[in-house]
Amino acid sequence: MRTKIITLLLLSALSSGAQALSLSIPKMAIDHAVSAKFPKEKFSVTLESPSTKFIKETQKIELCGKWSTKLPQKTGNFCIDFRPVWNKTKGDVEISKVNILKLTMGEEKSLPKAVETTLNNSLLLLLDGTSVYHAPDMIGKRMDNIEVQESSFKLFF
Repeated sequence: MRTKIITLLLLSALSSGAQALSLSIPKMAIDHAVSAKFPKEKFSVTLESPSTKFIKETQKIELCGKWSTKLPQKTGNFCIDFRPVWNKTKGDVEISKVNILKLTMGEEKSLPKAVETTLNNSLLLLLDGTSVYHAPDMIGKRMDNIEVQESSFKLFF
């Protein structure tokens, strides 16, 4: 219902010739969309328990969580940051340009080099292109820019 109301308001504003229209998407909505994408698994690496932090100054989002592998059986923590990008074709805000900030095993122990290399490659493949927000179809192709706020995304049309 909320999506329909937002869509109608945006369509009304767009059709009246309004310029520089923006819409704020609260962090809670982004967190819910991110949580729905986890756990993620590829090459026997599983990522789960995501949490986000929005950083307005750098226009990035930090995503932290837990990782585990089946062979060898290991677990640890990870933190990445990324710049959200707009995929106009899908109408999605996606994770892109992933930068690994922290990758640890168990209780903050360093990883063996072979495990670190495997996880680095897996994290990039698992997370790149992951959608963190899908705009309603009627407005998704009209978006021009994304701005990261401390507690929201600001979408510009």
